[in-house]
Amino acid sequence: MVGDDDGFSLVEVIIALFLLAVISLAVLPMVVGAVRLSVDNKDLVAATAFGNSQLAVVRDAFPLAPLNPTSCAGLQARATPAHAPLPDAAGTGMRASIAVLDGCPPAANDYPASLQVSVTVRDAQGDLLVTIPTRVRVSAP
Repeated sequence: MVGDDDGFSLVEVIIALFLLAVISLAVLPMVVGAVRLSVDNKDLVAATAFGNSQLAVVRDAFPLAPLNPTSCAGLQARATPAHAPLPDAAGTGMRASIAVLDGCPPAANDYPASLQVSVTVRDAQGDLLVTIPTRVRVSAP
């Protein structure tokens, strides 16, 4: 048959390509935003894991039901100076600072006491990634 129309015309192909381009432009910013958010979340997860590992060391040294007395001075000694944060052994460039936010109770009858401890994790540029607070129990001054 001479009048048989098989396939697409050039105009139909150009219209389909134009519609595909318009839809792609609408979706592209969402894809870029999702990738950026994924990278940020990956950094936050790594920072939280690093901070929790630093807190685990403190919690292991100061258990809730200690067999040996734990001291407030010993907890204060675990704090890191602001100018010397602990580097991440995994080589991420992150650094953690441990701070004891409460002072030691002055009277011996105030013990056992629970002191607030915080771990702050910063990236290689010094930007704050995460702060993890907890409480640590001590049994003596």
